[in-house]
Amino acid sequence: MSAIGTVIGLYVTSAKGQPMLGVQSVRAVANRGLVGDRYYLGTGFYSNIPGWGANVTLIQSEALAAINVGYEASFTGAMLRRNIITANLDLETLIGREFRCGDALLRGLRRFPPCTHLAHLLGRPEVLKYFAHCGGIGAAIVSDGEIEVTDRIELLDSPAH
Repeated sequence: MSAIGTVIGLYVTSAKGQPMLGVQSVRAVANRGLVGDRYYLGTGFYSNIPGWGANVTLIQSEALAAINVGYEASFTGAMLRRNIITANLDLETLIGREFRCGDALLRGLRRFPPCTHLAHLLGRPEVLKYFAHCGGIGAAIVSDGEIEVTDRIELLDSPAH
C-alpha cells in the first residue's frame, strides 16, 4: 500500500440543488454514500437513476486551480458538487482500482465530467467545456469508514492488465 494523495476538502448536502457544506469528517457507508449527503439520503438529482452508479465523487485540487488560472475563474469543489477534494493525486489512476480514503475502502469507477444539471444550477454553461476532461471521478464505497480532511489516500492494488 502506498500513499498517493491527500484529502483537502469534504462536502455534503442533504438535497438536490442545495449548497454543498464543508465538513471536517464524514462517515462513508458501503454501497450507499456519505452520511448526510443527498445520495446517501436518496434525495439527489440522480438518486435512483439506473447507471449513475457512484456513491461519492472526487476532484483534483490541481485541476480546479489550473482551470481557475487559465480561464480567470473562481470555481471550487463545492460549486462543482464534488464530495472529496484531493491533492497530489491523478484521480484517473484510481479508475478500476481499490483505494483507502481515510478508514473507508473505495473503488474508482469512471470519469465524472460535469452535467447540464450542474451548468444550469451554476448558471455557467462554460463549466461543461472547462471541466470536460478534468471534472473528477465517481467511486463506490466498498467498506465503511471515517474520512477526514488531511487523511491520506492510499492505493491498495496494482493496475489490471
